[in-house]
Amino acid sequence: MRKAFTLIELIFVIIIFGILSSFGAELLYKVYENYVYSNTFNRLENQSEVAVKQIANRLQYRIKDSTISRNSLNDANIEPIGSNSGDENVLEWIGTDIDGWRTSNWSGFVDLQASTATSLNTPATNAGFNVTGWGLFFIGSNVDLNSSAFGWDGSNLTAAAPSTIAMKVVDFNGNTITLTSGGSFAGSDVYEYYQLAQTAYAVSLEGTSLYLYDGYRPWLGQQANANNRILIMEDVKSFKFTSMGDILVIQVCVSDGNVTGVGEYAVCKEKVVF
Repeated sequence: MRKAFTLIELIFVIIIFGILSSFGAELLYKVYENYVYSNTFNRLENQSEVAVKQIANRLQYRIKDSTISRNSLNDANIEPIGSNSGDENVLEWIGTDIDGWRTSNWSGFVDLQASTATSLNTPATNAGFNVTGWGLFFIGSNVDLNSSAFGWDGSNLTAAAPSTIAMKVVDFNGNTITLTSGGSFAGSDVYEYYQLAQTAYAVSLEGTSLYLYDGYRPWLGQQANANNRILIMEDVKSFKFTSMGDILVIQVCVSDGNVTGVGEYAVCKEKVVF
């Protein structure tokens, strides 16, 4: 009975173990690499999904005619959405006071027969509703964004003739709407349906950080500022938006520049907003 391996047998065993160990190491590396890619992809996909949802949730309550784009925040060059080149970094709009509408603080209807040249009657509005300096937009108004339509050019619309602007600056008292400037609605386009706004919004890509601005009123000559902004997402590679009629398409791409063996790894998410 043989009690030991021969030298040749030992050499063959060593060679076989060497071959197996090389395949095993490569297999382990591939498993780890796939794990890193999968983990990075899932993380970036979740981040981009959260970003587009946050933006879309606010955009769905926009006054559609008010939506504009700029190359940078407070840039004087304004592009109506749909006419923009696609390279702009800022998407800006005026949002409807949807919470006030849902709780019947304001109804959105004007009784033209019960209204006068100096005040409009809005039935079914909460009698305790009392605000000053809000923006009012009549649904159906003809809008020319090359003018001071919503105050995007820095104009304070309280002193403007009501017939020349889209956004009216109004006071509310009970169910009565009056112009803040104390003027008359005579000569202005008045429709039966309106929307109220407390604030404008801007989504701005600054470097690789995406911010949401609010708490300002362009129709009063106010501009977005860093005191009223929240960080939506960091490591943003690009923020793109375009429109097809009243439909908006937004895209957010987030990246990770430290993926082993790949370098920069990016994931994009799109959303359509009606």
